[in-house]
Amino acid sequence: MKLSELIRNMNKIAVAGDTSVEITGITKDSRNVSEGSLFFATSASSAYIDDALEKGARAIVTDGEIDRPSACTIRVQDVATALGQAASKFFGHPSRRMHITGITGTNGKTTTTYLIESILEAAGKKPGVIGTISYRYGGKTFKAENTTPGASETNALLQDMMKAGTTHVVMEVSSHALHQARVEGIDFDLALFTNLTHDHLDYHGDFESYGAAKRLLFEDYLLRSHKKKKYAIMNIDDPSIREFVIGHPVTMLSYSTRGFADACLSSYSESIDGLTLTISLPGKNIPIVSPLIGMFNASNILAASLSGHVMGIPHHVIKEGIEKLGCVPGRLERVVNDRGISIFVDYAHTPDALESVLTLLGKLKKGRLIAVFGCGGNRDAAKRPLMGAIASRLADEAIVTSDNPRSEDPGRIIEDITMGLDPKRFRIIENRRDAIFHAIRMAKPDDVVIVAGKGHEDYQIIGNTTLHFSDREVIEESLHVAT
Repeated sequence: MKLSELIRNMNKIAVAGDTSVEITGITKDSRNVSEGSLFFATSASSAYIDDALEKGARAIVTDGEIDRPSACTIRVQDVATALGQAASKFFGHPSRRMHITGITGTNGKTTTTYLIESILEAAGKKPGVIGTISYRYGGKTFKAENTTPGASETNALLQDMMKAGTTHVVMEVSSHALHQARVEGIDFDLALFTNLTHDHLDYHGDFESYGAAKRLLFEDYLLRSHKKKKYAIMNIDDPSIREFVIGHPVTMLSYSTRGFADACLSSYSESIDGLTLTISLPGKNIPIVSPLIGMFNASNILAASLSGHVMGIPHHVIKEGIEKLGCVPGRLERVVNDRGISIFVDYAHTPDALESVLTLLGKLKKGRLIAVFGCGGNRDAAKRPLMGAIASRLADEAIVTSDNPRSEDPGRIIEDITMGLDPKRFRIIENRRDAIFHAIRMAKPDDVVIVAGKGHEDYQIIGNTTLHFSDREVIEESLHVAT
């Protein structure tokens, strides 16, 4: 594509050099530059410009003053926005050729993507998913490096999905991605909000900034989408909903587990084995039996059902899709055993998520509730004592352990978690494998064991080293040793 075409509608401050050159790729990572690339660099990353030019970059887009006679240079106000717009154009605006759903919120994003994917498959559609666990489409699965990839990577992925025959894409959209304009240039049909709780304050600084980033999906990206019919599906049980401004031409629909909404519960019962629901959608009540457990999963089911309804999927197909989903990796994922213990692996790594899962399991347990958890290093330290207090209050046995300490001292992280707590309410086993083994050894029939924090992750980050570590695999090993 000619550079002149690629930058035609870009908000430019100045252009120097020949814009008739042919561009063969776009990137902001100098390691990915090849002959003919358009390289994007902020003032902070300007040190990589010479490296990009040596590798064959034909033009540079930057927000700083540069003098590189060997390449065309385009100066812009916002590099991230320019990158997203250029990426969408370069890859042929793939989001305009498929139905795109973006899901944001602190918790529930991943489970909701799996539910919508299952509904779409039941309807005979060809879904693609971009999310925390993996990127999936056309019978292929790729490990996710980021919940939401960068703008050029996302548009390249969308183009591949389109070529593979994908009809509907379901994306998890993180607050980081929204703040960094990684979804700039993507045309959404539907945006879905799950909830907003304490998380990622190490990046955003405060809760207000975190919420403002989430609102961008609805108040900016969805609003500017080129799609003719645009919908916002909102969880009105969350108090932060009052901060959202959903304007014309977006149609807002709501869901609630507590009261009347476009999607709500007519009946609800649960056990350690799953949910039995009757959900109310416009014009229809649908009975649902799902192996997913917990009111938060009832909320996720409502969100996915309403999304299916908006997409025009028949209600009996929505029911089929929901009931087909047996589990979501790392989201209250059950580990089957013959010892009469209910064992779950869960990704809960925030105070709200941990409190929700422990409250749920405490309500459904017949025996004791044994919780194994920790907090990651180099991340929001403010949540550590909160999570310690929650676990010591709600679990019969709380085992505090290590969870991706990164460059921090694991012992210091554990001190933060247990600060001010009664030592009779928890025990410390720093080695995560040993902690899991201890929990399984002490569990008796009718007890519930929850190993929280890592979920689907299959690694442990210690210092600068990433080691293979799967909570599920360690649990299965401990069950084998115990028998």
